[in-house]
Amino acid sequence: MKNNRITITCLGDIAPVGPAGNIILSDAGLYKAYFEHLFVNSDVVFGNLEAPLTAAATPGEDKKYLLKADHRVLDAFPGKVVFSIANNHILDYGDRGLIDTIGHLSEKGLGFTGAGENLESAGKPVIIDCKGKRIGFLAAADSRYPAATASTPGLFPADPLLLCPGIRRLRREVDIVYVSIHMGMEFIPVPAPGMIDLAKQCRQAGAHTVFFHHAHCVSGHTVHPDGVTLWGAGNFLFPETMPYYFKPWFETAAWYISHQITEKDIRPEIKMVVEPLILTRNGLPRKPDTSIAGAIQKRIDFLGKQINRGSNLWRLRLAYMCRPAYLKLFLYNYADIARRRGLKHMAEQILSAVSALFLTRT
Repeated sequence: MKNNRITITCLGDIAPVGPAGNIILSDAGLYKAYFEHLFVNSDVVFGNLEAPLTAAATPGEDKKYLLKADHRVLDAFPGKVVFSIANNHILDYGDRGLIDTIGHLSEKGLGFTGAGENLESAGKPVIIDCKGKRIGFLAAADSRYPAATASTPGLFPADPLLLCPGIRRLRREVDIVYVSIHMGMEFIPVPAPGMIDLAKQCRQAGAHTVFFHHAHCVSGHTVHPDGVTLWGAGNFLFPETMPYYFKPWFETAAWYISHQITEKDIRPEIKMVVEPLILTRNGLPRKPDTSIAGAIQKRIDFLGKQINRGSNLWRLRLAYMCRPAYLKLFLYNYADIARRRGLKHMAEQILSAVSALFLTRT
């Protein structure tokens, strides 16, 4: 596989904060060796870094969950890792936190994309030469999160009017294009209509693989003739931050996608392998026993089958929303929004979420 394939591993949300960050800092070399072993058959690993690397003390906004990590956690990540930094937590400590993150990633020589000091830098891809081919990586986040402008820092928005031209430009420069998108509703593993539309537009623009994260739970996938859509990559490294235990938070996977290569080109043929993983309560990944791995795989397969069928997905979304474990988390989080921002803002957030899940298309 190493000789005639390029293998790229997609990971979900990575937040080396709290107990996870402390454990990594206690022996970064040990965890670097572990990650190198875990991804020994991967040429590149692409994951979402969902915490700014900063010592800044002033939050960027008033919200329940504020994340930040010590920049020394980067010592645990192999050089083959590329990070998306387009997500709703990278600005938790304002522009300062984002700029610090960019500086630390640059110092370590780790690739990153999806946010920057202005819109141009936020939309700048990472390009890697691998086995005589070129691989391009782009990242974007839901437009409801703070987007960069021509003169201010922020995220690259998952707006097809901006994202798709970027994909087309990148496709002219590289052989393979991967697009990471932070979008969806937390705890709901079924893609919203806007996600389905956006993934299609990204593929039509030239993306070989499109993968989503933000829901903190795995979903299914769709294999196309020349690529893959991952509808929910789950968490890869994320300590428990919620007030109630939520099992899908801890049952996750790594997604290995390999592309057949020849001397002249990259064939459309791809192979995809899902490796179930489980997080400890501290948020660190490990391989589960056979029974748990089987249960995770079964869930991924079920969701993939339902999504690929394509009909009545609204019913499946509603069914997940009405489960007690989900309702409990929703009520807790929206009550916190009401306390901090008022009932009007809470109502606006609920209407926005319902619209995104059932109505809004790109």
